[in-house]
Amino acid sequence: MIVSVGLSLCAGTYASHAQDAGPLGIGPAGYSDVMFDRQNKVTGKIAEALRARQRGELPQTGLRFGAHFIGTVIAEETDTPGKFPILSRLPPTHTKGTSDIFSVVNEVSLNATLSLPMVTAFAQGEYTEVEYPGQDDLQLRKFWMAFGDLDQSPVYVAVGRKTINFGQFESYAPFTHTHSSHYFWAQPDDPVLEVGYVTERTELAFSLIPAHRGNRVLSSPKNDGALSNFALNVAHTLPVPGDASLRLGAGFLRGTIYDSVIAYHPPGVGINRYWNETWDINATYSRGPFDIQAEYTRTMHDWAATGHPVSALTLQGRYRSELFGKPAIWSISASRGEQGANGTEWERMEQVILGLEVQAHKNVSLGVEYLYNEGFVPLIVPTIAGDRSVTSHTLVTGLKVTF
Repeated sequence: MIVSVGLSLCAGTYASHAQDAGPLGIGPAGYSDVMFDRQNKVTGKIAEALRARQRGELPQTGLRFGAHFIGTVIAEETDTPGKFPILSRLPPTHTKGTSDIFSVVNEVSLNATLSLPMVTAFAQGEYTEVEYPGQDDLQLRKFWMAFGDLDQSPVYVAVGRKTINFGQFESYAPFTHTHSSHYFWAQPDDPVLEVGYVTERTELAFSLIPAHRGNRVLSSPKNDGALSNFALNVAHTLPVPGDASLRLGAGFLRGTIYDSVIAYHPPGVGINRYWNETWDINATYSRGPFDIQAEYTRTMHDWAATGHPVSALTLQGRYRSELFGKPAIWSISASRGEQGANGTEWERMEQVILGLEVQAHKNVSLGVEYLYNEGFVPLIVPTIAGDRSVTSHTLVTGLKVTF
């Protein structure tokens, strides 16, 4: 649908393009799939928007809207009362008992992309039932403006609130995040400045971040608002014989929440804080219907709250095929988070996910996951509540609708 009112207003669906494919490899809601997706292309949304504009998937002058819904039903069982896995979810039911079944509206989101000559602006609002402590269930999640045109120059400048361009943090599972994203997916509360370089194979981004306690991961010793925190991220894709490709990435983030003798993951005040920088390396090998990915992230110093560096490792793979004539992705994802010395109750958490996602309709996908979790370490009070003996099993089924 196109309506002319001085500029074009385009609905979220449009003619299918091979290069407009979403995570399942089909259109026509590909652009919306990518911009809403929290499992894939997590940290490079500006590059994806600029590439979509270059390919003609966004109007050169116009406004495009998108809508997204995710709902899940979660069945969990643990061998220790009250201790359930918490990755990607903060439901209030994780308080007692050894089993539970509940439904959750993960998000209902709306976004808008405005295209003007040399300018791309984006905003996304959402409703969620799994907000972080202190947040509202209705949020203006993202808003940013990028200056640049890849047809004119590979360089862009952007300002706004967005996921910090640090690491990759993809999850091949339909709904659940990995330990890498759980520990290190950085989200600010204040607008940041980003300068980037984007070509067909290369992405480079430098972000200047106000020194405040962010929504996730970000913090600094003084949190005085100075432009003293920053991140650097780079990725390059190499052609590999056999019609394959290898994407290599690396990143650095200066200020994280792992900087105090008190674990204060909810916004708060730490004690004797210091810069605890974090680095990340990642690699993705793709050939035909297969993707294999590995990512490792680690703080450069001990977290004083646990007396040990914080790290996360993810290994995962996926295979695209068909199920009952519909596009499908089969996936396996294994991840481990570590923040304590060997043998301590708060040493590590481990997770394995078996996933299947099927594109039932051009705008609708269905997913199912089985999760095995070992170890229970809330990062708010790790040395107090940590319990390495906990094992749990979870079944997640859900629905995604995207326009």
